[in-house]
Amino acid sequence: MSKRLIATFDFGTTAIKFVVVNGNLEKVYSAKQNIDTYFENGFIEQSPKQWYEVFKNLLCSYEERDKIDSFIFSGQMQDLIFIDGKGNAIGNAILYNDQRARNYVKTVNDSFKSLTYLDFNGSIPLLKYYWMCDKKPNVIKETTNILFSPKDYISSKLTGRFVVDATTASTTGMINIKKCEYCLNLDPNLKTCLPELLFSDNIIGKVKPVVSAELGLSEGDINVFVGVGDAGATTFASGIEKPGDININLGTSGWISTVSNTPRAGVFNLRAVQRNRYINVIPILNAGSVHKWVSGLVFGSDGKKYDKMENFLSDSKNYETTLLCLPYLVGERFPVADSDVRGCFIGLEPSTSLLDMSISALEGVAFSLKQGMEKLEVTPKSISIIGGGALEPFWNQIFADVLEQDIITFSNSEFLPSQALAKIALYIEGNLINHISEIKIFHPHVERFSSYRKKYLIFKKIYPAIRTLF
Repeated sequence: MSKRLIATFDFGTTAIKFVVVNGNLEKVYSAKQNIDTYFENGFIEQSPKQWYEVFKNLLCSYEERDKIDSFIFSGQMQDLIFIDGKGNAIGNAILYNDQRARNYVKTVNDSFKSLTYLDFNGSIPLLKYYWMCDKKPNVIKETTNILFSPKDYISSKLTGRFVVDATTASTTGMINIKKCEYCLNLDPNLKTCLPELLFSDNIIGKVKPVVSAELGLSEGDINVFVGVGDAGATTFASGIEKPGDININLGTSGWISTVSNTPRAGVFNLRAVQRNRYINVIPILNAGSVHKWVSGLVFGSDGKKYDKMENFLSDSKNYETTLLCLPYLVGERFPVADSDVRGCFIGLEPSTSLLDMSISALEGVAFSLKQGMEKLEVTPKSISIIGGGALEPFWNQIFADVLEQDIITFSNSEFLPSQALAKIALYIEGNLINHISEIKIFHPHVERFSSYRKKYLIFKKIYPAIRTLF
C-alpha cells in the first residue's frame, strides 16, 4: 500500500497547501504558497485564475509527480464562482466571508429555511446569487455552471466535470439537508447551473490526458476524488465521532463543532464525511486571523514573527487584568450576525501594554467560542483543537482555562486534514488519530476560573452596548 501516492490540496483563505501522502498515511512531501484576497467597498474576492496557477506551481514543485495516482482536495466553502461555457471563471470568486447579500435574508421564507437547517445571513451563497441577479445580470446570462469552493473549480479543470461534495453543499442554502438533494423550489434558472451533488469518497473521473501532459503527470489513469469542504476535513481529521466530542478549528476563520445523528435547530448543520452523520457547527469569522493581526501588530512583517510571538506571550498573568477585547475585525456571524461591527478594546489603562492587548485579543476569540459551545448545548466529553492557531501553546492554555476543560492538540495538526483526505481516498476505516498523531493535553488552571468567569460575563455585554456605534 505504501507505494501509492495521493496528492492532497487544501485551498485555504490565505494560502494553498499541497501535501503528498503515501499509502501508510505518511507525509512524503509538502509545499505551500500564499494567494491574494481583494478587499474593496466591503466586498471580499479571490481570483480562480490564481488558484489554478498556484495549484500548478505547487504540483510542479514535486519532482516525482509522475508517480501520483490520485488527487483529493479540501478547501473553503460558501464561495460563489461563476463559470462560462468554456469552463473558465467569470471574474473573481465571491468569498465565504463576503457579506454583500445581508439585505437579502428576508427574501427567504421560514419554510424553505427549515429544509436547510441554516441560519441565513449575508454569507450564504443562495443570497449572493440573488444579489448577483440584481446587480450583475450580465454575469448571470453568461453563466453555465456555478461552483462553491476552489477545490471544485480545480477538479473541473482536471476532469471537465462540475461537482460539489455534500458537506460544502450543506453551506449553500440550497439543499434539503436530510434528503441530501437540492431543494425542489429553487429558481429553475439557478438549478440548471448547479453542480452534481456527490459524496466525498466518490470518484469524479480521471485527469484529462491534455491536462496530464501539461502538468507532467503520468499517462496512466489518475483518479480525482470529490473531496470535502474544510469543516468536513478537519472534523474528520480531529477524530470526533460521537456527541460530546467537540472540535475547535482555528484557521483564518474558525468554528466549534460536534457530530450527531441529526441536524439541530439553532446551529449551522453540515453533512459529515460519514454519510449517516451530521456536523453541528457554530462558525466565527475571527479566529486565526486575530492571532495573525496581533503578531503583525507587535512584530510587523518579520518573517519569524510567529516564533517570536510564542516567546512574547509566554510570560504573562493577563487573566488577572480587566482588559477585554471584542475581536470582530471583519464583522461577525456568531455569536452575532453583524457585518458592520468592528473590534474594540474595553478597559485600556496607562499601564496597558502590547502584551496585554495581544493576549486580550486571543482571549476574545476564546470567549466567542465559549458562547458557541453554550449554543451547541452539548456537555463536552473531550475538546480538541486543530488548525494553524493550535500551534500556539499559550493560546491552547487560554482555551483550557476559559472553557474549564482539558484541551487536546495534535503533534502534526497542520497535516492532519491532508492525511484525512488521503484516508478517504484509500477507503481506510477507523479513527485517523489513533495511529498517526501524538497528542498533547493542556490542563486548565483551576485558580483562573473565577477571573475568567467574571471577564466572560462582561464580554457578553460588550456587543449589545456598542452595536449602534457601527
